Amino acid sequence: MIWFVGAGCYHPDMLTIGAIKCLKMADCVLYDHLVNPEFLQYTSGDCECICVGKRGYHPSFLQTDIEKLLVKKDKEYANVVRLKGGDPFLFARGSEEMLYVLDHGCDCQYVPGISSAIGALGFAGIPVTQRHLSTGFVVHTMHTQDGKDPLDYERVARERNTQIFFMGSHKIERLVKNCLAHGMSADTPIALGSHLTYPQQEVLVSSLGQILNQDLKEYTSPLLIVIGDVVKEQERLANASRLPHFSKQILLCSIDNTPWPIEDLTLRYGIYPSIRQVAEIKTIFEEKFTLESYSTFVFVSRNAVESFFENMVFHHLDIRDLYQKKIVAIGSKTKEALIQKGIICDCVFSHFRSFEKEWTDLASVCVIKAKENEYVYPSFSCYTIEETDFDLPEVSWDAVAVTCSRSLKILKNRGLALNTPIVCFAHKTLQKGKEMGFTNLHPVLSSKEALVQGILQLFGETV
Repeated sequence: MIWFVGAGCYHPDMLTIGAIKCLKMADCVLYDHLVNPEFLQYTSGDCECICVGKRGYHPSFLQTDIEKLLVKKDKEYANVVRLKGGDPFLFARGSEEMLYVLDHGCDCQYVPGISSAIGALGFAGIPVTQRHLSTGFVVHTMHTQDGKDPLDYERVARERNTQIFFMGSHKIERLVKNCLAHGMSADTPIALGSHLTYPQQEVLVSSLGQILNQDLKEYTSPLLIVIGDVVKEQERLANASRLPHFSKQILLCSIDNTPWPIEDLTLRYGIYPSIRQVAEIKTIFEEKFTLESYSTFVFVSRNAVESFFENMVFHHLDIRDLYQKKIVAIGSKTKEALIQKGIICDCVFSHFRSFEKEWTDLASVCVIKAKENEYVYPSFSCYTIEETDFDLPEVSWDAVAVTCSRSLKILKNRGLALNTPIVCFAHKTLQKGKEMGFTNLHPVLSSKEALVQGILQLFGETV
């Protein structure tokens, strides 16, 4: 089955539930250049993702090659997703591709997406219709296969409803001059919207008579041009102006795939989060596994809990072998993981240093940890942390959150600037971060919720 799926606008919250469902079950995704790459996070780890996007004035896939590749992948996989920016049926060649694969015996389905003609313009503060101003809208393309100008300028000049022009980044001057030459008033409002719903979006509101007197270099593709009275409402309706931290970009890094609490970041604050699992946990069974020598077991993370109990099974032990042992958790999430295993902790500490200060009997303590972490106490290393193959956008991050020092080390090796604002767990990660040379560290308690709250506080919010 081939699913022709609309990815909507670039904005993280404009991806539909249907699109997410398709991405989650996809075995292969063929996606366009304008699709937000963060959307690929919904795919499984073994999903094949191929960028087949076309870019003006850059080497690109030929349309015929994309169509042949779709048929080829349909024979290889159960579910192939053709992911297109906006809606597949609005200037996205979705119908052409569907007809091609149907002619070649493939089964397919259409999943609509939010078109930038409505969603992106609305986000920028331009409603395509409004009573007393515009009772409808017309959508044009300024690009055709044969390279000829497709517009009937006499008809464009007569139109009184909103007019939206796609793919016109290099044709603004032609459009304006032709509209004026065919009788459209010089006072007619016009707007340019470049990279709408992206963090770097730019909007220019002007008139046909004045717009060519302005510097238009910043207004590059992807670009929408809007002509009509609704443009006058842009300043008051602009969504971004009411989002307190619009365009800020943050990076959230961890070594596990548990969810980050980011529901409000984009909708309420306008923050653009990028989530990366920079490493993964691999349980190891190499060490001799003994319980008798210790009276207290200190679990430093959820991962320690999971890997420890995998070792218990591997060595033919069960929860009864922990009878009369004291169990200590570092962090509330570690405590929750132990409860899921049927163990109520004797004590919970927010960080390891508090445990050292307050625990009276340290003589027979065993720390359950990762192989890479070092403690002065006897320990059992039941897992290792291996770096994953992840992409890292070339962005000047407004803030980065990390769950451990290993994540910080990986990011440093990837070239993260040492003065980047970093929210991290207190004590060990803070100490290691300083040793690595990071100069803008902000410690919080040990949870992903606290890290996200720390970023908001860093941006001046009272949480």
